[in-house]
Amino acid sequence: MCMDTNIDRKVSELDKYLVEFAQLLRTVGLKISPSEIFDAAEGLSLIGLVDRDRVESILQATMVKDVRNISAFRETFRAYFATQEQKEAWNKEAAQKADQWNEQIESTYQDLRFQDNELDITEEQRAVYASMPEKDKQRLRDFLEKSSNGTRGGMPLDHSYQPMVERVLRGSLEYWRRKLNEDEPILSPGSTNGILSEVERALRDREVEVISRDLKKISPEEWPEVVRLIRRLSQRLANQVTRRYRAARRRGGLDMRLTLRKNLRYGGVLIDRSYRNRRKGRLRIVLLCDISGSMLKYSEFIWQFVYGLSNVVSGIKTFAFGEMLVPLNQKFKKGQTFETMVKDALSMSGKEWGGGTNLANALEALHRHNSDVFSKQTLLLIVSDAQTLEGEKAAELLSWANRKVRKVLWLNTLPERRWSETPYVKAFLPFCQMYECYTLGHLTQILNKQF
Repeated sequence: MCMDTNIDRKVSELDKYLVEFAQLLRTVGLKISPSEIFDAAEGLSLIGLVDRDRVESILQATMVKDVRNISAFRETFRAYFATQEQKEAWNKEAAQKADQWNEQIESTYQDLRFQDNELDITEEQRAVYASMPEKDKQRLRDFLEKSSNGTRGGMPLDHSYQPMVERVLRGSLEYWRRKLNEDEPILSPGSTNGILSEVERALRDREVEVISRDLKKISPEEWPEVVRLIRRLSQRLANQVTRRYRAARRRGGLDMRLTLRKNLRYGGVLIDRSYRNRRKGRLRIVLLCDISGSMLKYSEFIWQFVYGLSNVVSGIKTFAFGEMLVPLNQKFKKGQTFETMVKDALSMSGKEWGGGTNLANALEALHRHNSDVFSKQTLLLIVSDAQTLEGEKAAELLSWANRKVRKVLWLNTLPERRWSETPYVKAFLPFCQMYECYTLGHLTQILNKQF
């Protein structure tokens, strides 16, 4: 009877730990069902708990359904099964960060006031203010002080002007919310749970490492994770583009003369702002991808990123080129890779893979057979290392294309320090904006700047 009780107690403790571990996995984005927890318990009952590597293998096999979540699982396993001393250190650090954050939030109630009155702003807006650089916080405090001391026709402003001040402050905090953290809410930096804080930190560090790594050095095993990251980054940029487009439809740039004239009554404090009218159409993107040699992998990732913007541009047309131009505008199948699409397009066109790179042939074919893609709404996006045959002819055609489109943007997968090794880069530069682009970080910065 006593032995059975001990066994039941061990099983109960194992179930408790598995449920805790599954909950931690759910917190970082994995979907874990009760049946998977049961399968994990069954597996561990067969192999025991002595061999850490075997325990990790069983838990990964039973709880991870998507290869894109493997890195999150591994970091969670590492943190959850760390030593007690390490967990206590993480908990202490997380508690200290939480206390510091609470102090910063509390200080916003003193900083953000109008004539000694507390302002009507949300907790998230206070969190935005707490996250801002100190010099920009000081600018907002200066604005509130000047507003509090401002005059209208020689008479001090009364409390009735507080809603206008709040409106300006909210607009500024909304700008900083997008600048600091895009669409995600700004919350306390890390959880008070030290283990979760450590997992979140490790995943952020890994994301930064992947974003800054040369795309050609990403192994096939990492592709699913990188594709997931690309989709998230492109969706974030798409949301940002949508906001900018809507703003562009509503108004143009700040009309400083009219703004100053309207705000003289407030003692020069810029409370009411006036804008010029502006209406600008959405971009159309023509993506021209070099598929020679190692360029194929770069083109694959950049293509996936650009297509994540497809819901915020008028249309995206894709062409691949080696020696000849290959249109890639057929209907894409779910899960189909860029390389598979290129092979299918080559098969349908009767062309063969391989050979050299000839940008001149590609631009000439684009001009002859797809001239409708050239307009002042078109962004011509070229992905190539600029190592091409007939470079002089390609430069002439690029000059022609530059006059026909809104902009030619060249993503060069060679580091800028090596451009001098490529004979024709100097000839191309007058007719395009060329950027080094061999990491996801480069690509994100470039497209964010262009859109």
